[in-house]
Amino acid sequence: MPTRRHIIVCEGQSEWAYLRRLQGFLDDLPLETGRFQPPLIFISPESAIAKSGEYKTLVKNYQAKRKENKTSSIEIWADFDLYHRNDQSCADNYKNKPAGIPHFLFSYHNFEDFFALHHAGNALQAWLDYGNPSGRHHFTNPLHSSDYLPEMTRLFPDYAKGDLPVDFVNQQSLKNLKANLHHQPTSILNTCKASAALRSFSFTKSNKPTGHLD
Repeated sequence: MPTRRHIIVCEGQSEWAYLRRLQGFLDDLPLETGRFQPPLIFISPESAIAKSGEYKTLVKNYQAKRKENKTSSIEIWADFDLYHRNDQSCADNYKNKPAGIPHFLFSYHNFEDFFALHHAGNALQAWLDYGNPSGRHHFTNPLHSSDYLPEMTRLFPDYAKGDLPVDFVNQQSLKNLKANLHHQPTSILNTCKASAALRSFSFTKSNKPTGHLD
């Protein structure tokens, strides 16, 4: 099986840091006999950090990368919260995106939710309680970062926006992620035809707005 390479346009520094940690984990795995590279390589140069989740900014960055890489697989990883709320007409623009722009890979609703799914135990449960209707309704009506970051850093003291511990991506955290995917929020929108998550070291795309992996 040939090595698959994906260039990832990232919304922000957090996604970029995650891809670096993930690639480090993949690079450290034993190679099968006859292989000289891991089967999956994520490429995300700093120039691929869009520094915004806004639709037009992400697409502009994607188009710049496509100009440089005519035949490579290029994906876009962004938070879904802007699209759920239709901030800056993100959902409207995404619904009408032209041919040639790929379905986005969304974190539901944001990177911090994705981060939490890598955990287990009391901290994860407390975050789920925070997001559920009995808490702050973050999973049905995503909050802004200024509202939820204090709770995130209280529950996960090792979290720092834009950075991750070197050993954050490991066998156990990926097992937690896979086991917790059913906790992802779902979107009530029917305008955005996208769903994405990370499973088995591979991004997957869907045309369903559910936020779940099948």
